[in-house]
This record gives sequence, structure tokens and C-alpha cells, in this order.
Amino acid sequence: MRVLIPFTIGEEVTPPIPAQGYIESTNIPENDFAQWAVGTTYAVGDKVISTTTHRIYEALQVSTGVDPTTDTADPPYWLNLAATNRWKAFDQKISDPVTVPDGTTTINYVLKGFGIPSNSLTLFGLIGRKASLIVTDATDGEVYNREISLVDNTLVDDWFTYFFEPARVKSEAIFEGIPPYANAEYDITVTDTTSVEPQLGQIVVGQEYTLGNTNYGTSVSIEDYSRKDRDAFGNAIIVQRPFAKLIDFDFTINTSSARRTAILLEDMRATPAVYYAGIDTEQFGTTVYGFFRNFSINLDGPAISNVTLEVEGLT
Repeated sequence: MRVLIPFTIGEEVTPPIPAQGYIESTNIPENDFAQWAVGTTYAVGDKVISTTTHRIYEALQVSTGVDPTTDTADPPYWLNLAATNRWKAFDQKISDPVTVPDGTTTINYVLKGFGIPSNSLTLFGLIGRKASLIVTDATDGEVYNREISLVDNTLVDDWFTYFFEPARVKSEAIFEGIPPYANAEYDITVTDTTSVEPQLGQIVVGQEYTLGNTNYGTSVSIEDYSRKDRDAFGNAIIVQRPFAKLIDFDFTINTSSARRTAILLEDMRATPAVYYAGIDTEQFGTTVYGFFRNFSINLDGPAISNVTLEVEGLT
């Protein structure tokens, strides 16, 4: 049972803030809409961006000189709509991914400046053929280089599905065992073909901890936010919306580490993190980026204790 506690991604600051990195470079431009300008008159429905907050804003009223980043009017002049395309990789919304123009085959981000070591990085909301991570230290050079195939053959279980099952891709990629260099540079690339542009929902980089040994009995489900109604004649009205993974982890720990486990979980009570069953367990579908609803440590004996942890994924 593993948990990855994320670092934050913000602006480059001096002196650096521990566990906060920044985007060193990327091929994703921040040009979704025009930058808000103080002398421009905006009509209802106009959209602008701020490269300070990295957000998209939509005009709710006609205005001139009302800064969307500081708008406190009631009713408001601006709606804080979403993160800009470049920063969607860090907005905690897997279902609203980074996208690229037609014909672009890669998404690339280079992150650095965290100041403390990271030993794990996970990507979510992927569409692509492969994902890669290269970690470079200023002194020792390249210290980690791994490529993960995103081709998913989970539903291929006989000759018929081998030939006729539509191609699928893995939506997550976990890069484990990263050497702990405090000021390393993390070069992340998602690649697809010219006919299918890559997408990337979230980049989560941070420190990974082992909590215990995951047991059979762990359960996987979803909470679907789609609308499913019927009209007066009984006809179904279905509107597909995002869903969240729900994982009820059942794992064991050494009783002597009960306090350590409790402290780690208490510190994450309002922080999204990555939870998964362990190395080489992706076939179980237990990898989730979200927050826990509750946990219970049952002190069953002097040597081994059982823990239950309910995690709700982000959409």
C-alpha cells in the first residue's frame, strides 16, 4: 500500500519554497484567449486569461477596467472559468486535460526547483502511446530514464478480442524508484501519433511512502455524476458527465507503526494524494488520485494490525 504526497507547482520564487517547483519549459503555450487589458471594454460572454493566476475568465456583465483576478462585485462581472491549457496539468481536475493542436504528437513539461527530493511521479488522464520521464541532476547528470507503454490489452482475453477489440490506452502511468536528488529536473513527455493527439490530465510529483501490505478484500467502484432521468413518457434522458473512483483499501501494518500511519493520514486529511496498492498492481485498477473519506486502524494484536482506508478520486 503506497501513498504519494504531492509537491505544488507554482511560480519560480527567490528564495525557493521547499516542495514547490515551477515549470522550467513546456511546449504548451498559454494563449487560450487574449490577456485581460485594463482599457478594453468587454461584452457578456467574452473570455480572457490572466498569466498571473493562469486562469480563464468569462464576462458576466459589460465592463471596462474591472480586473477579473480581483473582482469582488455582487453580482460579479467575471466568472472564474478554468485553468489555462498549460496549467490544467496541475489544477486537480483529471477530466479537463491538457490538449494540443491537430497534428501535434507530444506534450512536454520540464519541472524543477523543488528543493527537496522526489522519489515518485504519476500521470493521470492520459491519451497516448507512451509516457516517459527523464530526471537530471546538475552535478551527476541523467539519473533516471524510463519509458512506459500506454497500450492497454486488459480486455484482450481470447483470439476474437485480440483481433477485434478496439485499441485502448492506460489512463495512468506511475514512475517509481526515482533517485532522491533535491534539485533535480523532471522532463515529462507524453507521445501519440499524428492521427490521435495526446492528452494529459494531471502531473503529480512528490514523496512516496509505504503504508503497509494491501490485502485481498480491497474493493473498487465508481461514483457516476452523469444525469440519468426519464421524461413524462418514460423515455430515458442520459447526459454523460465525469465519474470519480472509489477505492476501499484493506491493508495490514506492523502494530508498532500505527502512530506513523495515523500521522501520515492525518496530515493529508484535506490534501489530494495518489493512493495505490503497490508495485505491479495496475491490473487491479486501484490507482487513484483523490482524498480519503475516513480511515480506521484496528489494533488487532501486538505484531500486526489491520487498516481500512476509503479514498474518493478526483473527477
